[in-house]
Amino acid sequence: MALVEENYSSKRNIYLIIVLLIIFLFTTGILVYYIQYRTSVAPKASSFSVDNNAPIVNSYVFASPVRAKAGGDLIRVTVFALDDEGAGVYDRKISLSFNNPNVVIKDIQSLTDETGMALFDLSTAVSGSYEASVLIDGNILPQKLKVLFD
Repeated sequence: MALVEENYSSKRNIYLIIVLLIIFLFTTGILVYYIQYRTSVAPKASSFSVDNNAPIVNSYVFASPVRAKAGGDLIRVTVFALDDEGAGVYDRKISLSFNNPNVVIKDIQSLTDETGMALFDLSTAVSGSYEASVLIDGNILPQKLKVLFD
């Protein structure tokens, strides 16, 4: 009789371990899904505008770094074209216009993506402070971009 109870107890422990393992795998799957699809530092592709007449009032530009060595280092310029609700505006033509012809602009991605982002790299062989205007489909962004090459 003791042997039967011992077998029953062993089977019950195995079933309990299997159930706990299934619960663990299920919760791990939910956690992985949440981390992969629900957390992001960029806007989701589903929240963008394709309206070419959408206003670009929330658009902005920044450079990283804002200071670099002339004759070799690059400055990455990022432009976000955003509509009045803050959603990225897709397929907008972005261009930069500098106050000095010494700045070389390398077009990385001049048409905005689903998040409204466009990218450029800047370089120059001449030291100085440079200011650029940003144009979104020919419209000048009120914010100016200032960079410094030493």
